[in-house]
Amino acid sequence: MENELLAVNIELRSLGDKVGDGSIKADEAKAKLDELRAQKREIEQRMAQAAAPIEKSGRSASVEEVRSAMVEKRAITLNGTGAISQIAQLAKELARKKRILDMVRYFYGQNASTNIPVLSPSLAVPGAYAEGATNILPDDQARISAKTITPHAFVSILPVSAEALTLGSVNLESELPAIFAEAFADGFAQQVVQGDGTGLNFNGLFNNIAADNRIQCATAGTPRVADFVNLALTLRDFTDDAIIVTHPTVYAGVLADSTAGVAELYKEELIRNKTIEGVSVLLTGYAPSSIAAGATVAVAGRMRDYGFGLASEISIKPINRVGDTNTYFQATVFGNGTKIVDKNFYGLAAR
Repeated sequence: MENELLAVNIELRSLGDKVGDGSIKADEAKAKLDELRAQKREIEQRMAQAAAPIEKSGRSASVEEVRSAMVEKRAITLNGTGAISQIAQLAKELARKKRILDMVRYFYGQNASTNIPVLSPSLAVPGAYAEGATNILPDDQARISAKTITPHAFVSILPVSAEALTLGSVNLESELPAIFAEAFADGFAQQVVQGDGTGLNFNGLFNNIAADNRIQCATAGTPRVADFVNLALTLRDFTDDAIIVTHPTVYAGVLADSTAGVAELYKEELIRNKTIEGVSVLLTGYAPSSIAAGATVAVAGRMRDYGFGLASEISIKPINRVGDTNTYFQATVFGNGTKIVDKNFYGLAAR
């Protein structure tokens, strides 16, 4: 049928050329054109019918049985013979956005650890000296140290029954990389934001903010617009590419600030652009939502000053056990994360 359709299409194209060079009269061309179009429609209909899926459905009751049951008020059931539509795509639960993972700085490689040179503190402010001065002392403030990222194993194990692998309509094995990638991204995003630095956990953004870099909210309770303005302006004094990270609940509390005047202008900027004083505000459910006294309600800094060491891609291995029909898919990734320069991050603390 495909060859027939191709031949008709070629003849249709050549018909136009024949009309143009006068080798066929207009009335003959019209009749031929109608004939070729009819042939084309007939071929396309046959092709569509051949490609249509064959639907099989079982009936557990004849029309007479149904009519009789209605009269006798009996129940007619399918008894498991009804047609079933099985979807071959796996539906997944919604997960939080992980934009924070796109902003940090990555260090790749199968290394036992990664040492990052850090100049902190930097040189002291230079002084002015008279011509020919001989009493100038060398700088004794600047220090170069190393920030070390030691990757640790993060593991996830998914048991899958033999029936699900063999008899299911979904090709689970092809879905596993995406399933595990989502799980590890979820875990790493949480670690980057809230890792407490203990044990094998990341040193997260909200963890251990330097005392000199903690900015207190002006009043107790929910932070106000002025508190976020203060945090933003502090960062703008150092860098133009800072990000403020906070929880949507904290953000909603800021928008509820009823202070009149300038606060309304800042709230409009927040709503429209998700910025305040030009500093981007990233909302993520991975951030803590507590506004208890002393809690860090927002962190600001350059996200490229956070280092993420990734020693491997996701390794997925199927594991079978004697006497067990399940297959255990074990996924492993080696990684760790830390703030490279702690003093480059500021925290807004609830009062």
